[in-house]
Amino acid sequence: MATAMTALSADAGPPNGASTNVTATSQVTGTVLDHPDGAEIRRQVEFYFSDENLPTDKHMLQCCGGRENIPVSVSRICGFQKMRKYKPKSLVSAALRLSAFLEVSADGKTIKRKVPLTGKCILDPDYFDADDDNDIAYAPGSRKAKAQQPAQYPVPLLPQAKIKHPEGVSKNMLKATGFEKAYMEPILTPAEAAEEEEMYSPEKSFVERIEIAIQRFKQKRRMHEMYAHVFNKLMRFGGVESGPRQYQGISKHDMKEMGAEEIARALAIHNVPWDRSDEKRWVVDFVDVCKAFLSSWYPAHYGYASHAIKNACQVPRSFFGYLRFHRVCPEFDDQLAIALQVCDQAERELPKVNSVGLALPGDFNKSASVVFGGAQADIYTGDKSWAEDLKKEGLTVSEIGIRKEEARVKFGTGIAVLGSDAQYDMFESGDLQVLSQETAYLEVTAIQLPDDDTKSAYTEQSKSFKHKLGQLEPLGKLVCKTWYTDDCDEWDLPKDKDKYPNGKPRKAGDGKEYEFWIEEDIIKDCFVGLKMDANIMHLTGGMTILDDIKETMCSFYTWIPNELWMERKPKEVRWLKKGMGFDDDEDEAEIDGSNKESADKIASDDEFDDE
Repeated sequence: MATAMTALSADAGPPNGASTNVTATSQVTGTVLDHPDGAEIRRQVEFYFSDENLPTDKHMLQCCGGRENIPVSVSRICGFQKMRKYKPKSLVSAALRLSAFLEVSADGKTIKRKVPLTGKCILDPDYFDADDDNDIAYAPGSRKAKAQQPAQYPVPLLPQAKIKHPEGVSKNMLKATGFEKAYMEPILTPAEAAEEEEMYSPEKSFVERIEIAIQRFKQKRRMHEMYAHVFNKLMRFGGVESGPRQYQGISKHDMKEMGAEEIARALAIHNVPWDRSDEKRWVVDFVDVCKAFLSSWYPAHYGYASHAIKNACQVPRSFFGYLRFHRVCPEFDDQLAIALQVCDQAERELPKVNSVGLALPGDFNKSASVVFGGAQADIYTGDKSWAEDLKKEGLTVSEIGIRKEEARVKFGTGIAVLGSDAQYDMFESGDLQVLSQETAYLEVTAIQLPDDDTKSAYTEQSKSFKHKLGQLEPLGKLVCKTWYTDDCDEWDLPKDKDKYPNGKPRKAGDGKEYEFWIEEDIIKDCFVGLKMDANIMHLTGGMTILDDIKETMCSFYTWIPNELWMERKPKEVRWLKKGMGFDDDEDEAEIDGSNKESADKIASDDEFDDE
């Protein structure tokens, strides 16, 4: 039998010319493979491609292109409702190879008609034209009468190749998550609305409602890891703790007999500690929590990467929107509306805060700092001996800092264009000196871009130094005033009411204004309300220089004590006398023998602990 089949393959070859395909012929027995239901499979698929069905089957036509006879994916055919029961796919392909009407590709992945369709189909705009001479009038019950005319011509074809996703991204990850900015909550059915009305009844305490809402929100969203991480941090920042589920090992059968509220309680891992139900110990403030989380805590711990900032804004935006839509806490609806605006504002400002922080203080102010011995002085690496040695060894050393000669040119050009004659004369004569230096928090109050005259002047000046310095950037003006952050002053200052009233340092120079000259490409990213922690140099002639920028912050920058419990639960710091520098003998003398043991025990219990 094996010999006879081998001879047949050599002479005539298996159907569809598949003599080299292992799925069509068994290499062990030499017999042609077929699916147990091969006859039914061929009958069904041949019908899909038949002259009876194909001209009016819009989906099939979009796959094969009608008369173009484009190969159709076998996987797509196996996905049809009547074909899903036939498995495995390799045997389905083998069964179709035995068809005299269809042709399967060598790899068994695509299939098409052996003879392309020749007649008209619904892909043709004139198919439904009753006056067509080549078309016989069709009965109301015929397939042509039942066919639906496409809404547009030409009819778009469906892709047959499998969609390729980026590495590490699955099809499931590309589905809507509910965290998209344009996501809309689905409309509730009357039964769901009645259920939620009872679930979030105003008669229940806020703590009870928010705990249910947190779990319900998690059930309604696709909580990918990146969203879950931010959400858990946001909850902890707001005072909501997490722990093991209340009910372990709950089955789906048990959940079918439970209501929505019972399921939420059973699956919940977030809870509000009982002691925070007291309004004096736990203040509900969605606005400040949102501001502090997005402006202070999150950037400090995760940086300003664009995808991280977008993700950090999406999560609270989606959660606050859920609370508003489902009327979880209508008494705080005004706060939630403002918090949603803060999320949008953060998404706009935080990328600019990062770019401005990297670019400031700009070449002009860096040059001034070099000239007058500020923070940028003596950091130029181009003339260092160690850099020269590395270059001789063939290593590439990038230059850091600004040469003094280059700094004088850039600083002098700025004074020549924007400064007064008196200021330029002082610079040329060497009378321009540093009067004072200070550190201050600044808030941008106005931005002035360079005008046409300034741009023209810089263009002329650049022509003189283009071969050395390149194109000099025109300067605009940044107007700022002093600003004070609450920060954590009241938590880390001694309790001295005279020196530190209200637990905070005295504010000197409140509202003092400054004007700085900044390059145009930097000032374009600045915005009114931008906050900065800066070192400032005051020069003779009324000039102020941004010597160094330590940190940049968004316009709604807020700090709240919640940050203290994100890493650890803070304890009050208490200093013992033995740690204050007193003589040990003197301390021992003050403690009599009868009380010495108890005093040592108290001291050991109250030792300084910064954990």
